[in-house]
Amino acid sequence: MEKILIDGYNLLYKDGVLKNLAERSLEQAREQLLDRLSAYRTGEMEILVVFDGAGPSNQRPTSGHNGVKVRFSPSTKTADQVILELIEREPRRASLTVVSSDEKDIGRIARAEGVRWITSESFLQRLRRPGKPRVGADREKPADSSLAEMEYWLKRFGSDPPEGD
Repeated sequence: MEKILIDGYNLLYKDGVLKNLAERSLEQAREQLLDRLSAYRTGEMEILVVFDGAGPSNQRPTSGHNGVKVRFSPSTKTADQVILELIEREPRRASLTVVSSDEKDIGRIARAEGVRWITSESFLQRLRRPGKPRVGADREKPADSSLAEMEYWLKRFGSDPPEGD
C-alpha cells in the first residue's frame, strides 16, 4: 500500500485558487484541499496531511476526511518536523511518498532515507488529471508491452518478430 505524506499548507499555498480562498477562510481552503485529496485517493493508498499549528477548536489533532487523515503539528514543532519523524518511524520507507516543495529540508532528507519525494506543484498536476490514479503510475517502466509495440521496436532495431506469434 502506498502512503503519501503531505505538507498541507505547502500544497495549499501552491494552488492559486486555494491560496485566494485561504485569504478569506483558511478552514474552507483546507476543506477544499481535503475534498480534492479524498477524490484522488484510491483504496490502495493512505494519505496523511500534516498542517502546521493547531487546527479548528472542534477538530481532534488526527481525524479522517473520507479516508484522508489529518494531523496538526504540536505548537513546538513544524509540519516538516512531524513528517520527518513519520519517515523515521516508517519501516517500509519505499512505500512512502512525501509531497512538499521544500527540497532543502524535506526533499533531500526524504530521498536520503529511501522515500519518494515530489514537489507540491507536481502533485497538484496529478490532482488535476481526470480519473483515479493508478498505483505505481509514475514508475519508470510500463507494466507490459502490447504485441504491436513489441513488433514496432523489434523492427526499429533490426530484428524480426518471433515466428508463430
